[in-house]
Amino acid sequence: MKEKFNIIIMTLVGVMVLIGVIFYFLGSATLDLGDIILIIIPIFLVIAVMIIIWDKIKNIRAGLPSEDERAKKLNWKAGAYSYFATIWIAVGIMWYNIFAENTSFPILNVGQVIAAIILLSAICFFMFNFYFMRKGDV
Repeated sequence: MKEKFNIIIMTLVGVMVLIGVIFYFLGSATLDLGDIILIIIPIFLVIAVMIIIWDKIKNIRAGLPSEDERAKKLNWKAGAYSYFATIWIAVGIMWYNIFAENTSFPILNVGQVIAAIILLSAICFFMFNFYFMRKGDV
């Protein structure tokens, strides 16, 4: 019962985020790169969470637990790997801005840096999680 409650809550939060993105999109008169990034990040995160919810629903229908010790271990490992990747992503963005100051490339502002770090770290987590779940026990 607790697993079904968690799935319902996750689905409701995902729907609320999508509704918020729709209102943000409709309320914006013009869209620049920062606005597009602010729309893409929550949509990507909601889609990734919906894939996880779908997997949990599939497991519950098959009579399996939605999460076992192996899945928890692999989630923790994916989280650790994405943490290290996030550090290098932040360093890479810093190096890019230093490089961009000396060339004609555009310099990223604070909002773009934060959005890139959040989006790329989320992508890293979901990629590592997918890879470890498909690879098997580690």
